[in-house]
Amino acid sequence: MRTGACMKRFPAVSIALLLFLAAVTRGGGALADSPGKLVSRGNGSYRRGEYDKAVEWYEKASVRAPESPIVAFNTGNAFFMKEDFAEARERFEDAALQSRDLSLEAKAWYNMGNCAFRQGGRQADSDMEKALEFYEEAVRFYMTALEKDPEIADAAHNLEVTRLMIKDLLDRIKKQQEEMRKQQEKMKEIVDSLLALIDREEKAINKGTGLAGDGAKQRKDWRKKLKSLGDDQTGIMNGTGEVRDRLGQMFQDQQPPQAAQAVSHIDTSLAGQDEALKDIEGQRPAAAVADQEIAREQLEKAVEALTQGQQKPQEGGEKPQQDRAQQDQEQQQQQPEQRKRDETAEAILDEEKENREKRRKQARGGYRAVEKDW
Repeated sequence: MRTGACMKRFPAVSIALLLFLAAVTRGGGALADSPGKLVSRGNGSYRRGEYDKAVEWYEKASVRAPESPIVAFNTGNAFFMKEDFAEARERFEDAALQSRDLSLEAKAWYNMGNCAFRQGGRQADSDMEKALEFYEEAVRFYMTALEKDPEIADAAHNLEVTRLMIKDLLDRIKKQQEEMRKQQEKMKEIVDSLLALIDREEKAINKGTGLAGDGAKQRKDWRKKLKSLGDDQTGIMNGTGEVRDRLGQMFQDQQPPQAAQAVSHIDTSLAGQDEALKDIEGQRPAAAVADQEIAREQLEKAVEALTQGQQKPQEGGEKPQQDRAQQDQEQQQQQPEQRKRDETAEAILDEEKENREKRRKQARGGYRAVEKDW
């Protein structure tokens, strides 16, 4: 039963222990093994806090009287005190279904509500959707208990507490969904920035290829164009570093595998960009192109890491009823945009792969790429 202020947060189980009164058969030794005697021993163990032992006595009584709602009820109490709420719920449900006593049935439904409430509390921090399901079950159980016995004041109180918990949980779920939406928007911005950097790197590669061609060095504007290429590469490096910082700030506590993989590719790309800049400053455009190729490929892999699996449905429980229609509508609006974004990214990557092959064929006659030990 509820006790003062504690009940404002933690519904307590109805711990009334019931005695099973069995008729004694004429064979005088029957009383020692009677269900009533076994239940009495179980009640004694329960009162001493020996809940494992109490379960043993009640289970023995259940063998003698498998249809007894009292045995099932007391066994449920013992499991509840052991904090095995799933098993306790099953025993209380058995008691409710087997009982012909409306008062006992109401107590069993009430205790089922307490079990569901405790199960919800266990999930509230790790899986809010699952916790919501348990709290909603608790509401139904408390309401059933009140239908069976309107005088159960604890059920009415716990019903109110649980509804407040549901309201708080729905607010938390809504806030979490809003945070996820904002995070997805930031991720889209990062992907867009990476795609823009890939495009800039591609243009720099084309410039470098032209500067590395036969006779290009003899042109009057060669040094000027080489300096311009260096400026372009510096800008690309700065932009890549900014994207890397933004991605790191998104997951300061713990990076998901996709983000960690993308960061690794971006770091490798930055290293390649730095080598390309050194080659440009050393007037080695052919070597710079080779490094730029590596840098661009790593940016492509970063995009792939961040966009993989975006169209797969999320696993987990059903969405809460509140705001569900609004969430579905938002998802329908976002899906075409996301598909367009993924198709654009894929088209860009495919086009760049084709351009890469063309450049390699052209470069065979103009310059030899510098081999690197990576």
